[in-house]
Amino acid sequence: MNYDLFLYLLKAGLVLAILTVAYAWLVKRETFLQVNRWLLWINVAATLLLPIIPMPDFEWMPDAPAKAVAEVIPSRQVLPNSTPSKKYEELAVAPLPTIKSTANQDNAPIAPALTLWDWIGIVYGLVMGLLALKLAIQLGTLWRLKRSGVNYEPEDGVQLVESEKITAPFSFFHWVFYNPTHHNDDEWAQIWAHECIHVHQRHSIDMLTAEALKIVFWFNPFAWWHQRLVQETLEFITDRAVLESGVEKKSYQYHLLRSTLSADKQAFTNNINASHFNKSFLKERIEMMNKTKSKWLGVGKYGLFIGMLWLCAAFTKPYRAKVAAQLVEKVPELKLVLTPKTAAKAVFNDFVLEQSLNKPVKDTAQIVVETLTTVEADTQKLVSATKYIVYEGNVLHWLITPKTTMEDLVEMKKEFAKRNLIFEVSEFKLDPLNLFIVGVAARGSRSSRSGCGYRASNSDEEVKPVSSSGGYISIGERGSCGTADSKDMPMGLKEVANQDDKIAEAERKKNQVSYLEIKTSDGLGPGGSRSITKESLVNSAKVNSGNSLVKKSNYLNLSETDLLSIAKPHRNDIVLLNGKPSTVEEVEKIHVNDFHSAIFKETWSEGKLQRKHYILIFTEN
Repeated sequence: MNYDLFLYLLKAGLVLAILTVAYAWLVKRETFLQVNRWLLWINVAATLLLPIIPMPDFEWMPDAPAKAVAEVIPSRQVLPNSTPSKKYEELAVAPLPTIKSTANQDNAPIAPALTLWDWIGIVYGLVMGLLALKLAIQLGTLWRLKRSGVNYEPEDGVQLVESEKITAPFSFFHWVFYNPTHHNDDEWAQIWAHECIHVHQRHSIDMLTAEALKIVFWFNPFAWWHQRLVQETLEFITDRAVLESGVEKKSYQYHLLRSTLSADKQAFTNNINASHFNKSFLKERIEMMNKTKSKWLGVGKYGLFIGMLWLCAAFTKPYRAKVAAQLVEKVPELKLVLTPKTAAKAVFNDFVLEQSLNKPVKDTAQIVVETLTTVEADTQKLVSATKYIVYEGNVLHWLITPKTTMEDLVEMKKEFAKRNLIFEVSEFKLDPLNLFIVGVAARGSRSSRSGCGYRASNSDEEVKPVSSSGGYISIGERGSCGTADSKDMPMGLKEVANQDDKIAEAERKKNQVSYLEIKTSDGLGPGGSRSITKESLVNSAKVNSGNSLVKKSNYLNLSETDLLSIAKPHRNDIVLLNGKPSTVEEVEKIHVNDFHSAIFKETWSEGKLQRKHYILIFTEN
């Protein structure tokens, strides 16, 4: 390996390590996400440029970092981890003897033996070549997937590629790859919004740059960490943008969980299901979505990050003493100018410090956290970290309401673990809008073999929240357990149950039409659809009435008497009114005040050779 290349990779790796640690420690959790994205680009630029374009050797810039680097990095003549022998030094400076060739000698040159530097270069190039080949294969696979899939015309700069080989949707530059048979309309709307943000903000450039940096610096673990930070930041940006567009947070997180549990994902691409989205990363994304926006006081952390750039420049600048020595060796006349003079130290006779001050050593104490035993539980009042668990003496009472979330269940599990107890949830099902629980099974126990629990669920015909229920279990190695309705629980849990039951029932009544929409649309099978709400229909009618030149909708319009009017291209479609068969004539008797929403849906089967077109109309009553 060339020494200059070795030196460059070493210094660049040091810059990458400093800036990656600084980013993760200082600003990763801040919500100035677009600024964080630019900082990661600065990280890449500084890594590649500082070692070859160092900052000027200012007097105020410390020499200590550069001196440390100059002393640690081996010189050009010395092999790594080896000390040159006297014989090697003589060969390095002595001229080689001239060998006269004769007629009997072979004139072919003798190939020199490979040095350690050569082997380092070979290993480095081999691993980098394999990683580059892997990336090329991934890009080729992606290209073949695009060629074999069904391509739709671009819309807003986004081109859809449909293929049954795709297990999870993802995007790459302006292409969005998906399999429509795997997602319902509500889930696909959220996925579409997510992937369009990746496309419009050109996140694929960030990902490919991070991949290339990892290939060049494959020996540096911070290069792999940098790639993960880029992936996390881009997903944080996209999640935040999706929620700001109006998507309901809990519904989005639930679909995100479903997608993350899928397998066989494509690598390095910006999609909601990339292979690097393990469970720990999913937890970080949900935490960032729930995190409040950072205050402007956090801007000071970004100032510290910029200070890390100054530190990197100090490490990579040419060491002044080393440069001066080389110049004096070549030009002795510069010795008086470049050799620093040692200033005489001032002598103070006022006092003499005969011995150093010994700093007092602080006493140390070992902190031990122990689980409360049965006796301790009896002698002190226990406090729960979640509102769904209360303690009465030596008994733990637990509750699950229709508004209990996954995060609440995790906290309940932690509370059980504090008392050496086990809390398990074997079933957890939400309503189609992910507002409340419609099915749950849970159990509290001392071991995995026995315990007390319950199962609650409703039929799929009607969306209805489960009743609040739970149980109790005594703390200790032995004791009793059981299940109970909310009315038989302690007063604190009873109040929580009553409040959550009222909220869930109000949400059910408010969204009855929405549930009917989802049930009817999903029952028709996979396909594409277009939704029209009352608000959008009324607004469109106002535009058309004010200007006769405005083109009416090709789906649904309003007549002069504010009755629904099906556009000509869809008058032969199959009509369903509130989920039941109907006709165009019946639909056009509906006044806009009674109208709730409409879905124009196209379904297909047998490889999309058989298509059907539906009009789904839903009224307020």
